[in-house]
Amino acid sequence: MGNQIHNTFYTPLGLVNVEHLAHGSLHLDWEGMHIYVDPYSDLYDYSKMKKADLILLTHAHTDHYDCKAIKDIATPNTEFIVSKGVGTCFKYDLAKLGLDVDDNEYNVDPSTNLENIFKDAHALKNCSVQVLGNGDSVKVKGIEIKATPAYNIENKRDNGKPFHLKGEGNGYILNMGGFVIYIAGDTEFIPEMAVAKGADIAFLPKNLPYTLSDEKFIEAANFIKPKNLYPVHYFELDPQVLIDGLATGICLYIDGKQYCKA
Repeated sequence: MGNQIHNTFYTPLGLVNVEHLAHGSLHLDWEGMHIYVDPYSDLYDYSKMKKADLILLTHAHTDHYDCKAIKDIATPNTEFIVSKGVGTCFKYDLAKLGLDVDDNEYNVDPSTNLENIFKDAHALKNCSVQVLGNGDSVKVKGIEIKATPAYNIENKRDNGKPFHLKGEGNGYILNMGGFVIYIAGDTEFIPEMAVAKGADIAFLPKNLPYTLSDEKFIEAANFIKPKNLYPVHYFELDPQVLIDGLATGICLYIDGKQYCKA
């Protein structure tokens, strides 16, 4: 932990260094601006990381909305872009309200982090927090950010509800002067991924039963056809299986190592 290999990409507005830290957690260093996605302290030590200028949170599950990791990297000047589900946690102290985990009003499910980070991180109370619903867009610190859908179609809990509810979580498209990064969030292969076609970088999740199988990961990647592709959120993977299934022209990155199909 703490010694990840980064990959550097050229954008019209400067260099961006990309690190897949662990699980669904990302760190983007764009000309000294530090952007984090879903920091997760169980698998990565954030205590010595650069402070965050911008934090993107895709959904409110505990492995994506982790208050300990956030408190390690956030400052009063950190800006947050969050999904509807995370916004509910920020606005209310759900644990204090004693909500049932099946309370439909808040789209709460058993994996939700019920904690309001502002409850015990008082220095962050005045941080800018923007809640984006699916399809919403905003420009923050020179980056155009669009929230995209991220949800399950087939994979469901024992109670019959999807692991990820439509409308509760986000993926994100970041546009840096025409250089496009797609962060899919926790999702299956869904039609709305069409908005990310031709992205310069795509981060797609790969683990069952929560997101994509190997086959669906390959299908989604070939549908989007990004120039550069990172699997995230995986428990295990075989790079050769993925690269064999990918269309030509897609470069795969795993632990910083590049695999390009001729």
